[in-house]
Amino acid sequence: MTVDELRVHLTHLITTYVADLAARERLLAYVAREDVPAKGILVDLHPYFSGRITEADGDLIKDIAYYFL
Repeated sequence: MTVDELRVHLTHLITTYVADLAARERLLAYVAREDVPAKGILVDLHPYFSGRITEADGDLIKDIAYYFL
């Protein structure tokens, strides 16, 4: 997974699961950074997943963790 793919996948997760606009904008700002803090973003996203995450998105998170943590 490339950094560009990471950005696309994190953006998908953020726009899908984060309803709070301020939190969404803050997380998307992290994604736009040159050095994407993947671990920090996943930690911040965790409360938004509670029981709502699809199997495909769960696999995506595993892939992000494998390549970037």
